[in-house]
Amino acid sequence: MMKYIKIILMTLLVFVLPSSCIKDDFDDCDNVTIYFQYLADGDQDVLYQYMKKIDLYVFDEGGHIMGVGHYNEDELKTFSAKPSFKLTPGRKYKVVAVGNAYERTEVVNLTSETEFNKIYLQHPAWGTDDDVDGHDHNYIGQEEFFVPSKDEFTVYRDTVTLYSAHVNVNIEINGLPAPGTVRAEEEMPYKLMIEQSNAQTDFDGNVNEAEEAKGTCYPNLIYDDERGCYRTDDLCLFRMNDHHGHINEDCCEHQLVLVDSRTGEEMVRGNIYNYIKLHEDDFDLTKQEATLPIAINFTETMVEIKLPAWYVEDVEPGWN
Repeated sequence: MMKYIKIILMTLLVFVLPSSCIKDDFDDCDNVTIYFQYLADGDQDVLYQYMKKIDLYVFDEGGHIMGVGHYNEDELKTFSAKPSFKLTPGRKYKVVAVGNAYERTEVVNLTSETEFNKIYLQHPAWGTDDDVDGHDHNYIGQEEFFVPSKDEFTVYRDTVTLYSAHVNVNIEINGLPAPGTVRAEEEMPYKLMIEQSNAQTDFDGNVNEAEEAKGTCYPNLIYDDERGCYRTDDLCLFRMNDHHGHINEDCCEHQLVLVDSRTGEEMVRGNIYNYIKLHEDDFDLTKQEATLPIAINFTETMVEIKLPAWYVEDVEPGWN
């Protein structure tokens, strides 16, 4: 059963006043209540397992932003309030919910655009001299509704279903010396890059396929002493499928590159789209909670890119 969460709308263009409802005078009463749900890959609401924070953007019929409400982890966990606010009856509105917008997420074009496919989520470093190191575990959903005219006080209720805007990516690198064993001055002797990565997702939940919206992601590598390998830690990328749910080359131009940090020498380069197509029977990146597993294995004679041993056993796929 859906729980109630309180919303306090903050001023952006037009201030949406929280109401103090007075008995026998409903002009000041909240008349809209919005619920959230996330079904992941099933039919049960699991929103509170995946989202620690939700921002709700409210737009008028013309697509102009009216306000934004913020829900923190405590409110989502304890259901301590309900998302209700007041809107003028007899008009259409749209709300867009964004989950887990933290330090790796910013919203751009919010006040300058009225087309939702031109309002984007992106990393704050995108378009700057700083490195993009991945994205948050973002989710996004929207709902359009009409608040009916009323002769007496009624509350309009609707639900926003959120969908995943990210792919979890686990990359491990095996067979290379641990940090400090070859060059003691090198804290991290290798640098991982994902070139042509999708840099923006719009408020309709689709990645921006334009070439100018592709960039390089520089995931942080850590050395796992227990497993004896380098690996990414909590790496997310924007999704790689189109609005029809299909993985295609326009949405997945990613190139996986590993370089020697000291010399800049390129050690590995591979096309991630080809890797996905090669393993389309092993994992499904169109799922809501999709994971892309990649292992780069260095041996005495060769380098191979394959599924990690922890993901699937007794499989020896190569990379074409």
